Amino acid sequence: MTTLRGDRVTLRPFREDEFALAVARQPFEDEERREVRRRRLALSGTRTAWEIMFAIEAEARLLGDIQARCSDQAMPPGVWEIGLDLWEPSDRGRGLGSEAVRLITSHLFEAEGAHRVQATTDVDNAAMRRSLEKCGFTFEGFLRGFMPLADGPPHDHAMYATTRNDRRST
Repeated sequence: MTTLRGDRVTLRPFREDEFALAVARQPFEDEERREVRRRRLALSGTRTAWEIMFAIEAEARLLGDIQARCSDQAMPPGVWEIGLDLWEPSDRGRGLGSEAVRLITSHLFEAEGAHRVQATTDVDNAAMRRSLEKCGFTFEGFLRGFMPLADGPPHDHAMYATTRNDRRST
């Protein structure tokens, strides 16, 4: 199992005693989806055929999760999509998410053969958009009607990416 350490943030596998908390962060899921999530959490820190997921820890506490997805049935080889979820608003805007993004992005390029790492976020999520730019990601455009919502029409998302060549030129 892989653990990635930065200055303030550690990306590590979820511990079994944290599964219930992590599953509870997705209250809209039915029992079948919650069981799938528990299985994913049990494999965290390990590359599966579809993803690598980590718990985000800082200040000796669990802050959320970060995932990198690379399914050979959904993405070209070497292309990874990352997703970040800091659970508490008080943990946002402090650079912790940016450090987690930098850690996982470096890992993908150095250990997983990535040539491109991409991320999407709601167009209105200014903090995440700034964080991605701070981490060397470039805005590539909008994905219209991308993310379905339970209480309204799908939201547009902004697409960002960084490539191995981008990393070489900085």
